[in-house]
Amino acid sequence: MVSGVYFLIYTENQIKKIMIKININKVHGGLVNNFEEVKISEKSNKELGNYFEVSALKESKEVKMIITKKNIENDRFSWSYYSDPSDESSYLIERISTTETIVSDVSDIIEKNRFSEDYLLKIGK
Repeated sequence: MVSGVYFLIYTENQIKKIMIKININKVHGGLVNNFEEVKISEKSNKELGNYFEVSALKESKEVKMIITKKNIENDRFSWSYYSDPSDESSYLIERISTTETIVSDVSDIIEKNRFSEDYLLKIGK
């Protein structure tokens, strides 16, 4: 019979990877339960490094977000969204949320039409 205490030892990088998975899953779960369509993809570029592109659709309005992996390591994180989600060269607007407030923050953007005038004209709002 084997008995005793076992210790799990993680490196700092392993802990960061675990926190990224936990936090992005919290964000995804909250959005899926409150929006018509949610998409998440992992991307990378020289300017942002490794990041998640998260898209949430409600009332024919889309919020396309950029959440860097570095930022999502914490429960409180900064993220950006495109003022015109159909144009990736549009302005990025920065927000700060927690894994608990991200849903209400995205809802606020949609409900208060916090998009560029061009985008609102494109979608007829």
